[in-house]
Amino acid sequence: MCLSNIKRFVALSILLNLSSCASSLIGENEDTSGAVSTSSDKTASTSLNKSELKNSSNADVDLTISVATTFSGVDPMADIKINAEIKSTYGKVAKLNKTKKYADAIRMLESVQLKYPQLSGPEYQKARIYFNQGKIDMALKSVDESLSNNGRNYYSLNLKGVILRELGRFEEARKIFFMAIETYPPYPNSHLNLGVLADIYLRDLPLALMQYREYMKLTLNQDKKVANWIIEIERRIKAGG
Repeated sequence: MCLSNIKRFVALSILLNLSSCASSLIGENEDTSGAVSTSSDKTASTSLNKSELKNSSNADVDLTISVATTFSGVDPMADIKINAEIKSTYGKVAKLNKTKKYADAIRMLESVQLKYPQLSGPEYQKARIYFNQGKIDMALKSVDESLSNNGRNYYSLNLKGVILRELGRFEEARKIFFMAIETYPPYPNSHLNLGVLADIYLRDLPLALMQYREYMKLTLNQDKKVANWIIEIERRIKAGG
């Protein structure tokens, strides 16, 4: 791997981790089943559609391109509400995370779980904390528990894809990112993270290109780094990969 590719790999990894759910630790707009609806990361179907069952291919790409911009449904998280007490708790957890007082944050989240066991947000946020600490297996366990409480939580689906990627389970991660996109296509980070997975780990340039383009549409073409990645991939495809 040449120096330029190494630098790009590092940049991709940093953006992947930050964009997937980092800001969602703030805990704003948490729903009653606990899925954080800020910027990072059911009961929507958890079954895989035909494109998800296939190997990464141009057929998959064709089925996902522009799906967000043609989406006519509603945000599956939009109808879920939480009370003032839970919002306050998540705000406190956010402050603890910013100062890396993770043990205190975990304890506070566990207290919420005891009082509101139906929430998926506490386990989602715990998964993020474990992930940031490098406790990947614990992160996976928590995100799975989050999803068992709320199948519509596309933030948790997106996070699970990131965790599976970190574990080297790339094909599983691809399917999970497709599930996140199927659950709510307009969520940009699922497209970005699928693009990164396809670009760096699966070496599926057509899929990466389509997902980066979808991400750019959803973010109003404001991400200059991803814009440059698109240009580079277009050049690589034109040159035969």
